[in-house]
Amino acid sequence: MTSALGEHASVLVLDDDPEFAGELGSHLGAERRDSDDGDAVETHAAAPDGVDDARLAGADVTVVGGEAGLERVRPVDRVGAVVAYVDDPTGRVATDPLVDAVAGTPEALSETVSWLLARDRRSVVRSKPARTPSRIEQLNAGMAELAAVRSVDEAYRATIAVAEQVFPGYQGVVAVRDGEWVEPVVASSGTPVEDCNRVRVGSGVAGRAVQTGDASIAPNPNPESRFDTVLTVPVGDDVVFQLAADATGSGAEFDDADRRLAELLASHLEETLDRIDVTETLRAERDRLLALFTNVPDPAIAYDYVDGEPIVRQVNEAFEATFGYDAETVLGESIDDYIVPPDAESEANDLNEQLQRGENVRREVTRTTTDGPRHFILHVIPIHLDAANAAGYAIYTDVTDRREREETLRRQNERLDEFASIVSHDLRNPLSVAEGYVDLARETGDIDHLDRAADAIDRMDELVEDLLSLAREGRSVGETESVSLADVAREAWSSVETDGATLTVEADGTLEANRTRLRELLENVFRNSVEHGSTSGRIGPDDPLSVRVGAGTLHDDGEAVSGFYVEDDGIGLPDDADRVFDSGFTTEESGTGLGLAISERIAEAHGWTAHALAGADGGARFEFRTG
Repeated sequence: MTSALGEHASVLVLDDDPEFAGELGSHLGAERRDSDDGDAVETHAAAPDGVDDARLAGADVTVVGGEAGLERVRPVDRVGAVVAYVDDPTGRVATDPLVDAVAGTPEALSETVSWLLARDRRSVVRSKPARTPSRIEQLNAGMAELAAVRSVDEAYRATIAVAEQVFPGYQGVVAVRDGEWVEPVVASSGTPVEDCNRVRVGSGVAGRAVQTGDASIAPNPNPESRFDTVLTVPVGDDVVFQLAADATGSGAEFDDADRRLAELLASHLEETLDRIDVTETLRAERDRLLALFTNVPDPAIAYDYVDGEPIVRQVNEAFEATFGYDAETVLGESIDDYIVPPDAESEANDLNEQLQRGENVRREVTRTTTDGPRHFILHVIPIHLDAANAAGYAIYTDVTDRREREETLRRQNERLDEFASIVSHDLRNPLSVAEGYVDLARETGDIDHLDRAADAIDRMDELVEDLLSLAREGRSVGETESVSLADVAREAWSSVETDGATLTVEADGTLEANRTRLRELLENVFRNSVEHGSTSGRIGPDDPLSVRVGAGTLHDDGEAVSGFYVEDDGIGLPDDADRVFDSGFTTEESGTGLGLAISERIAEAHGWTAHALAGADGGARFEFRTG
């Protein structure tokens, strides 16, 4: 016979493993030599990249053992058929539109190749008549059609198409259970499906097959039908495949071979329906998961681990809004490069090590968002627990507001502790003193004792005022405005007993502050300087205490920062200067120890920080850094 390569038909085997391809080619050659027309076929084996286009184009049948062979054949203008030699008839290679037939064993491959050669798909004149393929060869070749379908209706139609080739003398029908009825859905081309009767489950050959699960060859119970005998094969629990023999046709009687072939076709249909069901279930689960992933209100990502890096595969809209990166920007990139702050890299590395071990992780983290650093509960769920480098999902729940509330509550509790300490100790002392002197005045009649009691009451009044200031500290500063440091400093100075001390404004500046609270801050610092800074022997009418105020550039560990200061030339800070802003700390017996604490609280309420330093002239310097 004549072919594209000469007078003999040609079969080409392509596989990544040349040794395996050679063995398969040798098997096909041996099988062909043993057949009636074996001397008319040449068999060749090669690796996909070891064959030229001319040989590919001229092969009557090309057998591919994997994707590499399939891709090698794809761009070539061929005249022959393509057979996929694979284990999985539902895989990518088997179901590719380029594939004409599928085989899973050497024997099935030999039969399929024989049938394809005999079927003569090419427009080539052969030197002798082609061998008619056997019915099993036709059935095996038809499996590629079933393997390629993607829906239940397509599976039913493909089954009837295969049946028309394998059982040309019979009429085929597929019927499906619908409640209590078995309804015909697809029939051979010569029999309109509307002409096929439905039956109740349990009645008729189709109804009994659905009920019992048994195949049968039986007379047609419908006397009005032109078909005398029906071969019925159940497919799973709810489907029936039937062949009907026409007494006037060429296939009036079914035999055991018909039954075996019909059962084999039915089993392939059942496998196809199971595959479609599993595929649909997986698709539905995927769609539900995608909907959940897309609509979850918290930022979420799907990731894979590649070379130890969490690579983004998908993000939801909440992620884009929160972190400011669209999907196209971060897909295929390490998420850590985009949202992990520099000071959190070590924590992120520890997290990655846990996730690469397949652990489920839930922890609080800080991540960079469009609004700056924010705090999140990060919940990461690997798809496979205890599996190394498993892909998974990460969900970020923002807890920044909750943390701020917790911090506010913590600070309030600390202030309550401070108030309790002051009330239980500092207020109790002057109260005891006042009670004692009142008792003495009663006992002795000496009203001079009442003066001492009045002093103690004044002391209590001072403590109460300071406590009220501390209580206000934790609240918002209220409305702020641009104020002149010089103006507010002079107002505060005028309300303090200065004992002859002088105030100098060295540099004015504008501050964004609550004027009343800023004045209270300065009053407490001025009062501290006057009361504690002038207890040196050098201070007197001829050598008054000097207090200086200024705004401008300060220095914090060598870095320039803005702010303002109050500095005196008094005796300086005590040895334990780091405690000067603590509530109740004082070096004077009559002091409350709350003045500088109040100033610090007011500064913090503005977002400033307070610092106590040694002054240039040996006195005390208090800096308030605003930015």
